[in-house]
Amino acid sequence: MKEDPFGNLADWEAVLDVFDKLAENGKLAECQPGLIRILKYKGNWRLREEVLGRIGEIQRPCDQLISQVINILADDNIYYDARILAGDALLQILKNVQAGFNSEICLSARKVTERLMITPQPPLFDNALKKLYSEIDLLST
Repeated sequence: MKEDPFGNLADWEAVLDVFDKLAENGKLAECQPGLIRILKYKGNWRLREEVLGRIGEIQRPCDQLISQVINILADDNIYYDARILAGDALLQILKNVQAGFNSEICLSARKVTERLMITPQPPLFDNALKKLYSEIDLLST
């Protein structure tokens, strides 16, 4: 399989079709560079949300994919719904990779979460951050 089978991201309906087929067939792990590209793409919120909603299913996510999810969580210029989805995805990812746990990624997620919790956040985002932070603590002990 191609690492990035998604083609032109501006043609988001076709990209969603490809994404759905890959997810249904359990092939998302095989195209992580393409998923990273979608997460970086600021041209369509649906693509980003679909990927964030499903990447927690990947059993062996690469460090770059996890880092991109952390970047979305940390980005004050991204709307809160996407950042909450990123927190949920990160939580799923960290739970899935416990066996091959990368302490650097956990430390990075903890630092970003702590930084975000220092400043007042809207209640829904604040609750998501608190949940993520408590789970990171549990996973790292």
